[in-house]
Amino acid sequence: MGNSLRADLRPLTSKLALLWPVAIGLWPVGCTKDLDLIQDPPRAVARTTTGPWASMIYLARTDSGLVAIDLGWTGAEGVLEESAGDLGGLPSDVRYVFLTHAHRDHIAGWPLVRQARFVLGAAEIPGFVGDTGYLGWATRMSDGLNDYPHPSRDRVSIVGIGADTAVVLGRDTVFAFPIPGHTAGSMAYLFRGILFGGDAFNWRPGSGFQGARPEFSDSVAQSRESLRLLWDRLPAARVRVICTSHGKCAMADSVLRAQLLR
Repeated sequence: MGNSLRADLRPLTSKLALLWPVAIGLWPVGCTKDLDLIQDPPRAVARTTTGPWASMIYLARTDSGLVAIDLGWTGAEGVLEESAGDLGGLPSDVRYVFLTHAHRDHIAGWPLVRQARFVLGAAEIPGFVGDTGYLGWATRMSDGLNDYPHPSRDRVSIVGIGADTAVVLGRDTVFAFPIPGHTAGSMAYLFRGILFGGDAFNWRPGSGFQGARPEFSDSVAQSRESLRLLWDRLPAARVRVICTSHGKCAMADSVLRAQLLR
């Protein structure tokens, strides 16, 4: 791994960045929940990065090469290398990256896969490249403590999605659905029966699954409305598992859907 890539990742390990959730009492449970539901070796693997959040990176092999859904936070480098190795490849083999949103804890691995095509909500592009910030007070606090590396528009290939879209990858298809609210360009992706909802889906000890957390969200009300509309747009029979971007998964059913509107 070149020194330039390691330098890109180094700011993410700042002590301030890692300690701020503790200081404000928001440290979540770092363990995963039922992540085995989406493990499919040697076709796909899901792991979480370390640090204050267990942020998930999902990698799958397709006819179009390796694809990733979200890129984690602290430790993304090692997770990407290990997961790609499990699929018989390297991070440099990743051809598509699908981002549910561009908060710092889901994009850290971008320097390792900068050769890929980055697919994300059109309204999320300014946040991804660092042109604008986010509205959630806890997110603003985090971003204010220290900076972190964003890709410039001329360094990566970015595809913005503004409407429900199907991305065909040989025998596989990624169905992409804008669900604004947690962030302006939040997306949900349906792939191989798994609905990846980013942080529009959330799980907490005691209360279980629910919708986006207000302290990290641009608009909770908009996020809930987006999810309500999403259920009508989804090919429901194809949704087997629902996962948050922090490695919390569950079998999809009507009860779980109702919980996520809370």
